[in-house]
Amino acid sequence: MKEMNLSDLDQIIQLNKTEAERVILQQKNEQRQIRTRPRDPDEIQILNKLAVLKWERAVASGKVIMLNKQEWYYECD
Repeated sequence: MKEMNLSDLDQIIQLNKTEAERVILQQKNEQRQIRTRPRDPDEIQILNKLAVLKWERAVASGKVIMLNKQEWYYECD
């Protein structure tokens, strides 16, 4: 195993730092951003209301069909 001085290691890191950061940023943009903070209670209520409205519109337009007591068919766009 090769021995290395700490100052040499620091110098190598500084030389490759910009390239490494560029690669990380490129890969980060390709991936979907993950939500890291909890939703605001108002945001939760708004999203729930939007989901209910979307469901009611689908039922009214005939996109949702009740096949039996426990099965539904939802025609996705």
